[in-house]
Amino acid sequence: MSNEKIAEMFYDIADMLEIEDVQWEPRAYRKAAMTISTLPVDIKQIYEQGKLMNLEGIGASISKSIEEYLKTGSMKKYTDLKKKYPIDFHIFRKIQGMGPKRAYVLYKKLGVRDIGDLKDALEKNKVRSLEGFGEKSQEQLKHNLQAFMKVKEERKMLGYVIDYFETLADKLRKSGFFDRVEIAGSARRMKETVGDLDILATSKRPEASMDFFTKMKEVSGIIVKGDTKTSVKLDVGINCDLRVVPDGSFGAAMQYFTGNKDHNVKLRKIAISKGLKLNEYGVFRGSKSIAGATEKEVYAVLDMEEMEPELRENMGEIEAAQKNSLPKVVGYDMILGDLHSHTKNSDGLNTLEEMVEAAAKLGFEYLAITDHSKGLRIANGLDEKRFMGLHKAIDKINEKSSVRVLKGVELEILKDGSLDLPAKTLRSMDIVIGALHQNTKMPRKELTNRVVKAIESGLITTVAHPTGRKIGEREAFDLDYQKIFETCSKNEVALEIDGFPDRSDLPFNMVKEAKAYGLIFTLGSDAHRKDQLRFIRMATAIARRGWLEKKDVINAMHYKDVLKLRR
Repeated sequence: MSNEKIAEMFYDIADMLEIEDVQWEPRAYRKAAMTISTLPVDIKQIYEQGKLMNLEGIGASISKSIEEYLKTGSMKKYTDLKKKYPIDFHIFRKIQGMGPKRAYVLYKKLGVRDIGDLKDALEKNKVRSLEGFGEKSQEQLKHNLQAFMKVKEERKMLGYVIDYFETLADKLRKSGFFDRVEIAGSARRMKETVGDLDILATSKRPEASMDFFTKMKEVSGIIVKGDTKTSVKLDVGINCDLRVVPDGSFGAAMQYFTGNKDHNVKLRKIAISKGLKLNEYGVFRGSKSIAGATEKEVYAVLDMEEMEPELRENMGEIEAAQKNSLPKVVGYDMILGDLHSHTKNSDGLNTLEEMVEAAAKLGFEYLAITDHSKGLRIANGLDEKRFMGLHKAIDKINEKSSVRVLKGVELEILKDGSLDLPAKTLRSMDIVIGALHQNTKMPRKELTNRVVKAIESGLITTVAHPTGRKIGEREAFDLDYQKIFETCSKNEVALEIDGFPDRSDLPFNMVKEAKAYGLIFTLGSDAHRKDQLRFIRMATAIARRGWLEKKDVINAMHYKDVLKLRR
């Protein structure tokens, strides 16, 4: 897809213009990049329909640049700027503390163009002598570089590609060449990031089906082609394996290619202990297949319940399945609303009315508008007066809308643990999400006490994206999470699961840990644009992976019960 490439070019243009101290263009290009990077369809389709300028943040000038790239494969504005700044901004943006101006200083003074140059400069202690850096900055940059290197660049955030994966699988289903097509692997487990795509299928014409697959427009290259397995490169920048398996082995193959490595190893050991053999073709006693057509029968012959794909991580699900004590995890269809979203009033891209209309199309019963509070100036946070105006607008919408709009705020927890808005204003809201965005490098004890003080205020409903991590960019806050969980439990404050792909926060393993404290959770898309409301699905996936049931999730309640809970 062209989306990723164009978005990265626009982010680069924004960084380069920021270096040149251009006042408004960097924001415009970043806004356009954000729009394009999270589109659920290829921007080329939108261009061919003549609807580029219908997209949020795409004006005449930026539209022409997109058209230029789609027609020629290049963009003059980008090329001209890149000659002046031959820096790998794409990678540096992923390293905390490497803003465009810092990157330019390193390039100008030390010739740092890419991650290899940066690593070399840090190892030789060249950075500390530069103005604006120093010993402490150099060590922090080393730490941040190491954190970045732990994340494989080739992995994709599932939230951005899952629609693409499902569209691809649906095209295979509708082609007439296949009897059955299903996504397997980490994408089926709804893991936050994926390194490749596994698709399993059955077909009476495997050779013809593979021919169809390799000729699809999404396929940018063939790695290996066979009658039962074909591997290709997809234009979204990821590899895909398509396997055609016999009907009688389909369940066994789905089980084998869904569970993570540790889950599957443990299952095979259990099979061996029963005198059986388990593989992707079935369960065998000697040479005789005794199960394999469905996943349910594979697990049943091993004396355990079938478990949801999201649970197959070897985190106790096998033992629970043996005791028939698996949780009835919350269903995607049980989620009635979204409890974290933004509008143009702060840093969103759509109006209140547009967000509500989009929520109605998704079938939401309610939508919480949680624009930022005044302390987060970079996000155009609202003060008391602006919130009053927003609430009046919400009241008008609630008179006629099928979607109940909840009044909320993503509230800054200030440096001393106090809150960014007066108690009177906060008590007028349906949901208050306490959040850390600034001054987060405090010592562990101080940062923990800051959050604890906010939780104990009696004014917040839930703690937003509790770890503060951004996948591949920023590590989790250095907090005493056990103390946070205990304090939330004592004060009946919920924890958020933020489904925005970059955050995916709380991580699923911490959700499972927090559940043991008797906590309840809110789910939020953290949508900053109407089409990002779809990320509520990703929050639900994390809830499922963390063993949450319907009773654990506030979003599974009707809005009247949500309001009662707040009161």
